[in-house]
Amino acid sequence: HCPASLGPAPLLPAPFQSAAVCRIGVMGAGAGTQSSPKQAAEKKRACMANLRHDYAGDMLLAADVGGTSSRMHLFLPPGEHVTEVAPLVPPNRMIYSNHYSNNKFDTFTDVVKTFLKEAGMDRPPRLACFAVAGVVVEGRCNFVNRGWVISARQMEVDIGIEKIELINDFAAQGYGIISLDPHKECEVLQNAKVREGSPIAVIGAGTGLGEAFATMGANGDYEVWPTEGGHSEFAPHGDGSSQLEYEMIEYLQIKYSAKARISVERIVSGRGLSNIYEFLAWKFPEQVNQEVHRRFVGPVEGPRTFDPAVITKAAQKGECELSSRAVEMWCGAYGSEAGVVALKYMPYGGLYITGGVTNKMRDFITGKKLLNKKPNSGMSPFMESFLDKGRVTPMLMRVPVFLVRGEDMGERGVMIKAQRQFLLMERKRASAFGEAGAGLSPAANLTKVAIFEADDDVMEIA
Repeated sequence: HCPASLGPAPLLPAPFQSAAVCRIGVMGAGAGTQSSPKQAAEKKRACMANLRHDYAGDMLLAADVGGTSSRMHLFLPPGEHVTEVAPLVPPNRMIYSNHYSNNKFDTFTDVVKTFLKEAGMDRPPRLACFAVAGVVVEGRCNFVNRGWVISARQMEVDIGIEKIELINDFAAQGYGIISLDPHKECEVLQNAKVREGSPIAVIGAGTGLGEAFATMGANGDYEVWPTEGGHSEFAPHGDGSSQLEYEMIEYLQIKYSAKARISVERIVSGRGLSNIYEFLAWKFPEQVNQEVHRRFVGPVEGPRTFDPAVITKAAQKGECELSSRAVEMWCGAYGSEAGVVALKYMPYGGLYITGGVTNKMRDFITGKKLLNKKPNSGMSPFMESFLDKGRVTPMLMRVPVFLVRGEDMGERGVMIKAQRQFLLMERKRASAFGEAGAGLSPAANLTKVAIFEADDDVMEIA
């Protein structure tokens, strides 16, 4: 996705060029770039579009680092005397963006070095914030499935970045939610009144199941608190005399050699949909659509894929009864867990449903494509299960529920966090050295950079 240059802007001083943020669509450049010298030169011109040729001020780096890819953004910090972070970094503060396939690199440090090289940087940014798919403990995160160990302190030494902050990837999702206009960027699942300043909660099904909540601090900013709620126990539901979900738990306990429990994530995730379908195929072999089942399992010669996307597509087309039943059970389990999250945090500021798998299942979650609509319900399985909480259902009816359309919440959120960390650094520096330097880094005093606002006025930073 590489937008064309916007061309020269009115009132553009000679030392400046103006262009949109460059998003190079090449995945994974290995240990170095795969660009020709000509392409590299063109990239560098586009990347440096918002900077003077002699700019020596601060830059910020943010990355959303998933299990399979890393999405990187280099941009200018907030301007002088700015005390609050805007919901989105405007295009005229963006320097360079790119994304990489992680399996092309031995370490995440190699990814960062490649990115900075492609951006044409001869010096590192001052601060970086990385959202990582794992638990962060004392500035370290282990990527078990990739064999990476990301250490903020070690990377500061290896790359020369003054400060690196690691945050959980779902915490970044939470910060990204702050940037949303829910009535323009979301589907409204329950149109309750949003209470300003009340807690916000986020739940998102993807490769796993993420959960987080946000509370407003004394300064009026929301702070996000990640949780590992996706690893709590799954509570099966019985519909009348049906014990199907209880049987599914027993099946999964055997599959995973679990002593006494199955986590919600084993069911409410992409892999969870596969687990549900596998159980149903075992329970009702006479209902298996052999063509769909073969696509799901993978080719006879291998490898085995157990691809949940096959089940989703089969349900959308109505070609497989078992697939439709699996999707319905998945949506019900997802809605039930979303209701549990709402009970815990009472998020009258909004409960946001996000995640890559969530977006692929949007029509089922919203009820636009109902599989087995109950006569007197009128609800999707998701919302029906969300509200099925007995005596406290009236409380849940007061929670605004939104389904997020976009899949860039992690990228938005980590950029917000990076800017907040920068402003915190500046406040600490100003406190230590006096107000004369407030809002300005030492490097920023060396030169000036112009940023062009939408009305073409020039604002001086530095």
